[in-house]
Amino acid sequence: MKQSLITLAIVAAVAVPMTVSAAEAKFFGFSQITAAVGKGAEGNDDNDGLRFGADRIRIGYKIKQGNAWGKLQADFNKTDDTTNIGVDEIIKDAVVGYKFNDAANVMAGVFKTPVGMDFNTSGKSLDITKRGMEKKLVLERAAGLMVSGRNLGGFGYDVGVFNPTQRSSAVDFGGAGDAMAYAGRVMYDMGDSLHIEASYGTSTQDSGSAAEDYTVFDVAASYKINAMTFKAEYILGSNVRGADGDDESVWYLHGGYAFNDTFEGVVRHYNATQDYANGNDFSLGNTYIGANIYLAEKNNARIQLNYVLASGDTDGADVYSGVAAGYTDDIFLAQFQVGF
Repeated sequence: MKQSLITLAIVAAVAVPMTVSAAEAKFFGFSQITAAVGKGAEGNDDNDGLRFGADRIRIGYKIKQGNAWGKLQADFNKTDDTTNIGVDEIIKDAVVGYKFNDAANVMAGVFKTPVGMDFNTSGKSLDITKRGMEKKLVLERAAGLMVSGRNLGGFGYDVGVFNPTQRSSAVDFGGAGDAMAYAGRVMYDMGDSLHIEASYGTSTQDSGSAAEDYTVFDVAASYKINAMTFKAEYILGSNVRGADGDDESVWYLHGGYAFNDTFEGVVRHYNATQDYANGNDFSLGNTYIGANIYLAEKNNARIQLNYVLASGDTDGADVYSGVAAGYTDDIFLAQFQVGF
């Protein structure tokens, strides 16, 4: 099955730009190769040795013909069997859409749900090497239908209905039945300098299930002034994994300074809190201190270096056990990205 999907993705990505000459087509791809030293490195949880790996190995295309558009993106670093309308996780995006005007851009397929600012930032453009601790609380990608609007006097919106968001780590998926997911986001932009957004979503359970519906709320902002970048985000997930009263929250503060076109220094602090109905209340902090080294424009060649400091409940019986987990030991992370 997976070999067939890989072959199909490659053939489609190569063939479409060549055969649809009347359309505007863009072929893209990128690879992120990683190295890590410390406990928590992939495949190296119990040791402090060096491990190599990959975060994303992606290829795809975007196509536009008139007001109709589409996107296909595959990640060959994904091997999980978790499906959504029969689509393996190797398919990150498979979406078609039609833009009536700035106020109504309609899309259908598999794509990101509109909850979370950092989550809805492209993996090619992240400020640090990894998705943060809040990522496991979002609704993730799902199959559905969404209507979006942008450039509405600085405002924008997304409203969507989806299949149950079974790709989310916070959702307990026991079978579709009549379960659905819903998500919405509103935002305000002041040019390229200020961005503010708030979003809410829920993935419901089948009416015959004893599990609770998962709900998530997120608010975030970013601000750029000259060489400085500031970001902040807060997310709260309720009834995590379908357990009534099990809540988790994450917030982060981020600061970046571009010394020149090649080198940017960044600092980001995460704090995750677990508040479970059984009394398991823990917290965990991760502080990223890092550098982004740009070897080409638009993130087409970039090196990221991060040292992560772990704090909070990290040892023994107090190890943080929430969904929104991070590193419980200090670790060094590096990533080399090349794309087009």
